[in-house]
Amino acid sequence: MRWTLGRSRLVYAGAYVLAGVAAAFVWAALPGFGLYPRAIVAGGAATLVLYVAGLLFSNSGFYDVYWSLAPVAFGLTWLFEAQAWKSPRAILALSVTGLWGLRLTYNWVSHFQGLDHEDWRYIDMRRKTGRLYPLASLFALHVFPYVIVSLGTLPIYEAIRSRARFGALEGVAVVVGVAGVLLETASDLQLRRFRSQNRDPSRFLDTGLWAYSRHPNYCGEVMFWWSAALFGYAVIPSIVLLLGALGVTGMIVFASIPMAERRALAKRPSFADHQRRVPSLVPWFPRR
Repeated sequence: MRWTLGRSRLVYAGAYVLAGVAAAFVWAALPGFGLYPRAIVAGGAATLVLYVAGLLFSNSGFYDVYWSLAPVAFGLTWLFEAQAWKSPRAILALSVTGLWGLRLTYNWVSHFQGLDHEDWRYIDMRRKTGRLYPLASLFALHVFPYVIVSLGTLPIYEAIRSRARFGALEGVAVVVGVAGVLLETASDLQLRRFRSQNRDPSRFLDTGLWAYSRHPNYCGEVMFWWSAALFGYAVIPSIVLLLGALGVTGMIVFASIPMAERRALAKRPSFADHQRRVPSLVPWFPRR
């Protein structure tokens, strides 16, 4: 059957309601756990529900929006449980996280095309793995992002529960986080405008921010996760609190960008010259 946009939205909403119920049930069943592991186990239950939904409807896109919702949901839960309403660090860390989550969720909603559409990367993985796709989807598209998000939210947890004095590093974290969200927002707006106006399939966006970085939106995403890491590192200088940001950076540099650029080169051979001249991630002046 073909899925209308309205029906698709209802199915997605139902899947996330079930995922939320599963997470709440697990949270209530683990009163003796610490706040961080309790939230992570609850997030694992939600991940499992969304994975099953993806199998039932043959669309792994169900999990996409978890990436932007989970850190905000975790942060609000920790803020409430720790009674950290008066902590400037906690409020700023959660505010930056909320700003990032709101932008990313809005971006997902505005691009949502229904259950009949699936991300090209998932289609490619489905084609390459065949009957093993359910396993590939479980580990590559659900477990791995779940681990990265869980590690990435650990410094947010430490920032919220800490009672240490607000310092300069937290100020850096705020600037990096807000700048990252603004960079992502501007990049997405420029890309959306280009796609709506472009009629030449051989063209690609090489103006605005995209003239100085081949992937400025990814740069903004990396900046947010390093902002989160800095919030936690400011109170507990441990490399463990940097693992989430390192994981996101590695995933984007070694997986997301190469996949996107192989596809771009296959469709637009002239992209190779842009590739040679313009930095991959961090915006900088292009080579002549």
